[in-house]
Amino acid sequence: MKHTLLLLALLLMPVALRAQVTDSANWHVRLSTGASVTNGMGQTQSLSWVAPSFEFHPTSRLTVNTGFASVGSLLPADYKLHGYGSRSLAPLRTGTRATALWAEAQYQVNSRLWLWASVAHLNGFAQPLWLDRSLPMQATAFSGGFGYRFGEKSILEMHIHIVRDHYGTLAPMLYDDPFSYNRFFY
Repeated sequence: MKHTLLLLALLLMPVALRAQVTDSANWHVRLSTGASVTNGMGQTQSLSWVAPSFEFHPTSRLTVNTGFASVGSLLPADYKLHGYGSRSLAPLRTGTRATALWAEAQYQVNSRLWLWASVAHLNGFAQPLWLDRSLPMQATAFSGGFGYRFGEKSILEMHIHIVRDHYGTLAPMLYDDPFSYNRFFY
């Protein structure tokens, strides 16, 4: 009964909060938190998240950012004992629990050239709406690049992104056809 009332309250009132604290010592602290409910493909999922971030300006040319984000199912994640066809005793994890950590820096060499780099790590598991189980996630990403301003209306930017997806589940969750995963749509 408690879970039903919680879901009903979240459906009626989406919740999100973002706050920023600025200090004169070149520090900026931000906090984002909230909750959401999604429904589709025969499932309803509720999520909550918190994401603090910290920005530091040691010099006028250098900016350093770091932070983390944590997301999880509002209803407890559990293991269901079921399978396709006959009953299976293999536990299937459901729900979402994931955490991402990141750090980035940007340096302005002069008025025309700036450089940036970042590294991030994601760990946990997530359940897309079109699956009846969670998929493991573990990835490390490096991004970097530069920008050069030739004049008032022309800029050249070069970006590089390297992602090491340890389980190989991020691309299918983002780009594959969701209808190919759920037996309801066969």
